[in-house]
Amino acid sequence: MKKNGTMTKKNNYGMSTLFKYYKRHLGFFIGYIVILTIQATINFFEAMTVANCIACIMDSGNYRGALVQAGIYLGLTVLNATLSICNTFFFKQLENRTKIDIQQNVLKSSLDIQMKTYDTMGSGIIVTRLTADIDCLSTEFKSITSNIINLLKRASYLIYIFALNVWLGLFLVGTVTLTILLSWLRVHYFRKLKPLVRTSAEKVNSKIIEVVRGVKDIKTLNCADSTLALLKEDQKDYCKKDNKEWYVGVSLCQATNILKYICNFFFIVLCIHFLKWNALTPLIFYTCFLYKDHILDFAQILEDLRLNVGSVAVYANRIFNLTDSDFYDKDTFGETTISDYSGKIKFSDVCFGYDKNSLVLDNASFEILPKQTVAFVGESGSGKSTIINLISHLYYKTSGNIYFDDTKIEDLSRDFVKNNIAVVNQFPYIFNMSIRDNFKIINPDITDEEIFALCKQTNILNHIKKLPNGLDSVIGENACQFSGGQKQKLCIARALARDVKILIFDEATSALDNTNQKEIMRVIEKLKDKITVIIIAHRLSTITYADQIFMLESGKIVAQGKHDDLLKNNEVYHNLYLNSQKEVA
Repeated sequence: MKKNGTMTKKNNYGMSTLFKYYKRHLGFFIGYIVILTIQATINFFEAMTVANCIACIMDSGNYRGALVQAGIYLGLTVLNATLSICNTFFFKQLENRTKIDIQQNVLKSSLDIQMKTYDTMGSGIIVTRLTADIDCLSTEFKSITSNIINLLKRASYLIYIFALNVWLGLFLVGTVTLTILLSWLRVHYFRKLKPLVRTSAEKVNSKIIEVVRGVKDIKTLNCADSTLALLKEDQKDYCKKDNKEWYVGVSLCQATNILKYICNFFFIVLCIHFLKWNALTPLIFYTCFLYKDHILDFAQILEDLRLNVGSVAVYANRIFNLTDSDFYDKDTFGETTISDYSGKIKFSDVCFGYDKNSLVLDNASFEILPKQTVAFVGESGSGKSTIINLISHLYYKTSGNIYFDDTKIEDLSRDFVKNNIAVVNQFPYIFNMSIRDNFKIINPDITDEEIFALCKQTNILNHIKKLPNGLDSVIGENACQFSGGQKQKLCIARALARDVKILIFDEATSALDNTNQKEIMRVIEKLKDKITVIIIAHRLSTITYADQIFMLESGKIVAQGKHDDLLKNNEVYHNLYLNSQKEVA
């Protein structure tokens, strides 16, 4: 069942999902596992050569044989260290290549999440899942593979003890069984507590990211203390849950250790009696004691393995749920394309509400003809930006129909919708990279000459040429090298880098001074009769040249026409225009 765009159910992502990514780099995966297995085998024989070395001395005083065993031990340890270097190469290649694959695939899929979900989710959640959670996923996988090999090694130790003395082998099996039962209890609590800790940590990370991103407003509004106070509440909640997880985990871990100490005592007592009855030789006693601690680690390693698998499930669910359309609502498109789209848009009795209780758009009907310049005006909250969001397919109508030419928007393909519409927002986002790369994100094949032509068209070229590195100049955080008007001009040029049929300006000049506003409007006027231009306007003086002006009030189209006609015949529009003139003055 979905709640606020997300599912409350748990999906079963885990090792199987991770292996799908590792299979893409099978050579590195196999190399890593093979070397790990060889190292485990070497570790087994390392312990055996130590036992053989002692046997040579105690049984027959064969010091030459003891030196040979010591030499074999040295060779095995050097070989193991060398293999560790090789194994690091295979694992890091596998880890980083897989990390790239996961980040690319999950991020691409997360960009398909509907905007209404993004509105409530926050960017910090996605950032955390695609960075910290993926790092944790890689760490847990390495621990899992290492622990599987260690379990196999411990099993071979136990078989060896059975070969030396059946009763000691049975005693160790019983001890391992008890410690496994106790470890299950720890894993049970871990699986309950770990998701709560990660969710709480995610909220803290998200808040921190928001603080960093909003540092300018925090400074100017002098709200640092209250902002940090809100963050501190989430931090306290995280600490409480994290402390509980650690307290429970450490307590149960130490309980397991106490059990091991008790079993060690009884193991020694049992061996003393076997020695007393001549059922055990000192050499076998020493060898069994040497391997005993490794065998008793079986339960700890098995517990760690189960915890690792549980962690993988936690992290994998958090990461791959972003790709799941059953968990987060995803954008939906049809398969239709219009080969010769004219630029016409029609709304027919369209309703929309962000929730079921209120409508932002109420039976809106209008038609935008090809290559017209149209404007939507009205008070804040009247539904202007909602119309833009519906045309851009960022949100989905509640009822009614939206047509591109004569095709319903829900039947159109993703490529058609995205390739025919560009939006310039009031506060457009410019990527913190070079000017050239900002254009190449929009059009990978664009040339420098084409970029210069677009910048000239939007009157930003002279400023770019003054920059020390020209098109190679890095924009900087929040486009710090550009004024508000220059940002808008650059973004208009960037939008024109795509050969779109519809160009939308959403309050594109409302934050600019009069001089920059007039310059931007001259740029927009040049597009008249070339493509369909849609303008959301706060200042009515900026859209007097529009072919059609639609006036909204409480989500309804209450008037439409040219500027002069509306000014003469519509009192509300007339008053809005006079007010906007006063703002300009």
